[in-house]
Amino acid sequence: MEIELLLAQRESESLDFKECHHADTLSLLHDILCLVNSWAESDRYMLFGVCDDGTVAGVESDGNRRTGASMQDLLRSSRMNRIPTVSLETCRYEGHEVDVLTIKNRPDKPFFLTSDKTVGSRTIRAGVVYTRNGDTNVPLRESASEQAMELAWREHFGLGLSPLRRALRLLAEPERWQKVGGEEYFYHSDFPEFTIVEGSTLTQPFRESWTDRFPDKSARSYRVELRVSTTILRQLTFVNCDGGRYALPLPRRINGRYEISRGSLGWRVMQLYRQYLPAEDTLTRVGIDIVDGPFEDG
Repeated sequence: MEIELLLAQRESESLDFKECHHADTLSLLHDILCLVNSWAESDRYMLFGVCDDGTVAGVESDGNRRTGASMQDLLRSSRMNRIPTVSLETCRYEGHEVDVLTIKNRPDKPFFLTSDKTVGSRTIRAGVVYTRNGDTNVPLRESASEQAMELAWREHFGLGLSPLRRALRLLAEPERWQKVGGEEYFYHSDFPEFTIVEGSTLTQPFRESWTDRFPDKSARSYRVELRVSTTILRQLTFVNCDGGRYALPLPRRINGRYEISRGSLGWRVMQLYRQYLPAEDTLTRVGIDIVDGPFEDG
């Protein structure tokens, strides 16, 4: 985000101004925990060299100035349940340097310490969730409210998401899906109402130029259904090829080329299946381009 846009805002759940860098690591860690656990739909920002009223003081002469590497070291050494994603960059504004710490908005909240961290007489307590309400942090001796913790856990489990978006998040953990009856039926171990079910055969034999590049050219296309309870969220077309050694999403044909996007739902479902050799290498070998892209629901 442009620093001008940040400076035009007031402090909030996602924005914290600091006139200078912290004098001790415990205060810095506490502030990061409060920001990363706050209820906001955007990334969070901590600006060093900016007074509470938005006046830019700069950090060019700050004796406590830290680097991005030192902040990463602090997070890694603090025995957290998971490490927040942060980055630090320096921006110039009206002759001053402002350090901008960006804390990525992640759904896997809450973040907390698994072991007490004490500096002097102050302690960040293990297991306690610290957050931020408006422009105010939860103090060290207190904890987030029950409502704030409920919001964090609801986001963690995707309970506020549409069923399709929630399924996408669950598919990001293929190791948590269990298979029944070979690979005709999968269910999520924590949320078994989400299932992947093999449907009817569409074409047998199925043949395209890329399937002919496998040693065994026999293939068939079939439906794969993503369901929540009895509701079918999406129907995908898959191809069982090389004599059953691979289960691959049907690639798109664009300008005479075949391609599959890493952002497609089919790509995520493909990760559940057992492949004879790594699917990504195999797709490339048979002439299918693998492209990056945003999430597509088909």
